[in-house]
Amino acid sequence: MKMLIKILIFILSTSPMWAQTTSEQAVQSALQNHPLGRAAAFDVQAKKYAEKAAFNLPNPEINAESPTGEFYAVGVLQSFEFPTVYTRQKQVAKAETALAQTGQAVNENELRYTVRTLYLEAQVAEYQARQWAERDSVYIQLAGTAARQFSGGEIDFLQKTLADNQAGIVHQERLAAEQNVYLFRQQLQSLTTIADLSVLSPLEADTVGLFGQTLQGNFTGNPSIAYEQQTARVAEQQIRLAKSRALPNFSLGYLNQGPRNTPLDYRFRASIGIPLWAGQYRAGVKSAEAESQAAIARAEAQSQAIALERERYQREAATKLGLLHYYEREALPRSQVLISTALRLREAGQTDYLTFLRTLDEAYGIKREYATQVQAFETARITLLYLSGR
Repeated sequence: MKMLIKILIFILSTSPMWAQTTSEQAVQSALQNHPLGRAAAFDVQAKKYAEKAAFNLPNPEINAESPTGEFYAVGVLQSFEFPTVYTRQKQVAKAETALAQTGQAVNENELRYTVRTLYLEAQVAEYQARQWAERDSVYIQLAGTAARQFSGGEIDFLQKTLADNQAGIVHQERLAAEQNVYLFRQQLQSLTTIADLSVLSPLEADTVGLFGQTLQGNFTGNPSIAYEQQTARVAEQQIRLAKSRALPNFSLGYLNQGPRNTPLDYRFRASIGIPLWAGQYRAGVKSAEAESQAAIARAEAQSQAIALERERYQREAATKLGLLHYYEREALPRSQVLISTALRLREAGQTDYLTFLRTLDEAYGIKREYATQVQAFETARITLLYLSGR
C-alpha cells in the first residue's frame, strides 16, 4: 500500500493538472538571466562607446624652446589625419557595433537551443519515470502473487524466481529513471535560474504549431549566417579605412620663432605628411582585401552548411512524423491491449510466467520506443527552429 501511495504521488506531481512551466517560459527566463546574455549585452554597449572614440585626435604637444637664444617661447602643435580617415573609422566602428549585436543574436539562439533540448530531455525522463513507476507497481503485485502461488504449490520455484528477478530489475530501472528526472531538473533549473520549475509540460510532439511554420519557412534569419555576413561587411570597411590611411596627414601649431615683437601672423606653423612609403600602405590594403575575401568565403560556407543541416533535419522530421502517426494510431493502443490481455490471462492461469513476462516486456517496450520517436522528432523540430534563428 505504501508503495502504491508513493507511485500515486509521483504520477500526480507530474500530471498536467498542476501549474506548468512551459519550454518557452524556460527559454525566456534563461535569456533574461543567463550570464552569457549579460556578457553579450555589455559587448554591444562597449562597441557603441567605441563609436564615439572613432574621431580620435592625438594629444596636442605643448613645448617651450628658445629659437633666438634670447627668451623661451611657448608653443602648441596639433596633428590630425586626413578627414576621410575619421569618417572611415566611424564606419568601421558602426559595423563592429552591428557585428556585436549579431553576436548577441547568435548567443541567444544558442541558448534557446540548449534550453529547449534540455527541457525535452527532462520531459522524456519524466515520461520514462512514469512508465517505470506504472510497470513497477504491476511487477510488485506480480511478485507477491507468484510468492503466494509458489506457497500453494501452483507454480514451481523457477517461475517464482523469474517473477522476483524481473520485479527487482524493473524496480531498479524505476529508481534510475527517477534519478534522471532529478538530474535533468537540476540542470534545467541551473540554466534557467527558475527556483521552482513546478511541473513540466507532458511529452508530446508539436506537429502543428512551430513545426509547420519552421518546415515551410526560410532560413535566411539564421544568426550565424548573419554574423559571418556582417564580419564580411566589417572587412569591407577595413579595406576602405586602409586605403584612406595612404592620404596625407596634417599638423597645425603656434610658436614664436623670431623676436618678441614678431607679428602674430608669422607665429603660426603648418605641415603636411606626404605618404611617400607607398609600399607599406599597399601591403595594408592587400591584407585587408585578403581578410575580406576570407570573410566572404566563410559566410558562403556557413550558408551551405546551414542549408545541408536544414535538409537533413527536414527529412528527419518528416520521417519521424510518419512513425509517430503509426505509434499513436496502432502501436500504443496495441500495447495497452497486450498488457490488459496478459494480465487477464495470467490471473486466469492460462499462461505461464515466462510468456507473461515476455508479453509485458514487449508491450512496455512499445511505449519506450514511442518516447524515443517523440524525442527524435522534437529534436529535429528544435534544430529546425535553431537553424531558422527562432
